[in-house]
Amino acid sequence: MRRALRIAVIVIMVPVSLALMVGIVFAVDRATNGGEVLGDVSVAGIPLGGLDESDALAEIRALEDQLRLTPIPVTAAGKDFALTPADIGFDIDEEAIVAEAMENGREGTMTTQFDWWIDHFGDDTRTLDIPYTFDRDAIVATVQVWEVEGVDAPPTIGSIRVDGLRVIPEVPVAGTGIEAEPAADLIAATLLDQSRPSVDLPTRALAPALEKSEFIEAAAEWTALINKPVTLVNEEYGAEISVPPVVLARSLEVGIDTSVSPPAITHQWRFAPVREFMDRVSTSYETNPVDAEWYITDDDEVVIVPSVPVYEPDTTVLSRQVLAALASEDRTAEIPYRFVREADYSTADVEEIGITEKLSEFTTFHNCCENRVVNIQLIADAVDGAMIAPGATWSLNDHVGQRTRDKGYLPAGAIIGGVVECCDSPINIGGGTSQFTTTMYNAIFFAGMEDIDHTPHTIWFSRYPEGQEATLGFPAPDLAFRNNTDAWVLVDTSHTDTSITVKFFGDNGGIEVESGLSDRYNFSGIREVVEYTTDVKPGEEILVSAGSGGWSVDIYRYITYPDGEMTTEEWTWHYTGGFRKYERHPCSKNNTCAALIEE
Repeated sequence: MRRALRIAVIVIMVPVSLALMVGIVFAVDRATNGGEVLGDVSVAGIPLGGLDESDALAEIRALEDQLRLTPIPVTAAGKDFALTPADIGFDIDEEAIVAEAMENGREGTMTTQFDWWIDHFGDDTRTLDIPYTFDRDAIVATVQVWEVEGVDAPPTIGSIRVDGLRVIPEVPVAGTGIEAEPAADLIAATLLDQSRPSVDLPTRALAPALEKSEFIEAAAEWTALINKPVTLVNEEYGAEISVPPVVLARSLEVGIDTSVSPPAITHQWRFAPVREFMDRVSTSYETNPVDAEWYITDDDEVVIVPSVPVYEPDTTVLSRQVLAALASEDRTAEIPYRFVREADYSTADVEEIGITEKLSEFTTFHNCCENRVVNIQLIADAVDGAMIAPGATWSLNDHVGQRTRDKGYLPAGAIIGGVVECCDSPINIGGGTSQFTTTMYNAIFFAGMEDIDHTPHTIWFSRYPEGQEATLGFPAPDLAFRNNTDAWVLVDTSHTDTSITVKFFGDNGGIEVESGLSDRYNFSGIREVVEYTTDVKPGEEILVSAGSGGWSVDIYRYITYPDGEMTTEEWTWHYTGGFRKYERHPCSKNNTCAALIEE
C-alpha cells in the first residue's frame, strides 16, 4: 500500500475511532444513569445532580417543610408580628421540580441529548425555579387582623359636651393602619427566602369617621344658641318671659350617634329643665279673673258683661315654643295660654240666673217734699236690687223689716182706725210707704207673679188703681208673692221728687198680662165715730173727717201665653170707706156738758 494511502487511511480512521469511542462512552453513561438527575442541577441552593428521583423528591420536601413552617418576621408601626406560610396555604409542587430536574439532559432527540452530554462537561450548571402557591387573600386578612389587634391604633371618634355656657368639642385624631395590599405583596416576595429577613410593612393614616371641622362648627353653632336668652311673649295678656342661657344650657344635650354609619354629631333639647323653670315662673304670669256682670241700661235692656276666666302659660307646650324661639331670627316666640278656671262668678252663672228682659213697670205719683216722700224713697232704696230665686216666696216686711226712726223713717199720715191721722201714733213712723207697696204690687201684678199676700186700703185714694193696690203695716198687712218662673227676678226701683217706679226683670216665658175692673157694687153708707177730748169745749162738736161710703169691686188679671192659651184670675175687695169722725168734750158722754157750760 502506498504510503500516501496509508497516511490517508490513518487520518480517516483516527477521528472515526474517537467518535466511536465517545459514542460508546455516551451509550454507557446513558445506560448507567437512567434513574438519576443528570448534570449540575440545583433548587434554592440544594444540589440535585446525581440523586435518583426519590432522593431528589425528599430533598425538595424538606425544603418545603422548612419554608412552610419557618415564620416570616414582620414589623408594622413599631409592632412585631410573624406569619407562618403554612397558615396562608403555602405549597411547593415538589413533583414538578423533580420531574423538571429529571428531564435535564434528556429532552429532545438523541442528537440533542448527545450535544447536551458533550456540553455539560464544561460549565453547565442549572438552577431550577420553585413553583409554589399561596392564598394571597389570607395574607390580606392576616394583615387586617394585625391592624386591628396588633397595631390597635384606630382613629378616635371624638366627643362633644356642654360645659357651662359653652359647647366644648374633643376633636377626633387620625389612627394608624397597615397598607394591606402592598403588605401582602412584600410578604409574598419573601416566601422563598430561607434566611427569613424581617419585612417592614408600609402603614397608612386611618381617617376619623368625622372631620375635625364638623366638631368645631357644631360647637360654635350650639354655643351661639345657648349663650343668649330667648323671649316668649303674649301681647294679649301682656306677658313676657325671658328664658336665661343657664336654662338653655341645661336643656341642650349633645353627643355622637354611633348607631348610624357614618356616625353623626347630634343634639337634642331636654324639656325637663325648661319645664321646671316655666313651672316656677309661670304662676306669676297668671291672669286675674274678672267676675261676670250684668246691668240694666237706661232703655231697660238686660246686658251681660262676660266674665274673664283665669288663664296661665301652657307649660306643656312652652318647651316647644322655646325651640321655636331658638330657630327664629329674633329669638322670640308666642306664649300659648291655657284655661285654668272660671271666675268666681262666671258668664254661665249669670246666664243661669235667666234674667233676659223687663217683665213689668209701674209708676205712681205724689207731691214733692213731704215726710211721706222720704219714707217712700227709703223703702224703695231698701228694695232696689232684690233678687228672688225661681219658686221662692218674697215678703216685703221680711226684706225691709220694721220702719223705724233709727232707719231714717219719718212720721207721716196713716189710716188709723179708719181715719187718716198724723202723727202721734207709732203707726205714723213710715207713713206713706203704702204708696210704694201699691206701686210694687202693680209691678208684681203685671209681671204675672203669683200673688201670695196683699191687702188693699180700706179707703180708696184716687192716686191708686181702684182695687188694684195694697197697704203695708208691720208685721201686717204684708205684701208677698212667689216667683213662679224658672228664672230669677230682679226688682228695680227708682224715684224722682214726685214719683216712684218699680220694675221687674226676669223671664216669664213671654206672657202678656192685662187687668180688668168690674163696676162698683154692694154700696155701704158712711160710718161715724166720736173721739172725746178736753181739747174741745163742753157742748161743742168738731168734724175731724167727713168720711166716705163703701163699695165692692172685682179685679181681674188676664194672662195670655205664647201658645194663645188665656187664664183669668179674680180678686174681690170691699172698700169700707172712711169714718166720719167727730171730736167732743167728754161731758157729752153723760150729758153733763150743760152744767159745765153754766159754770
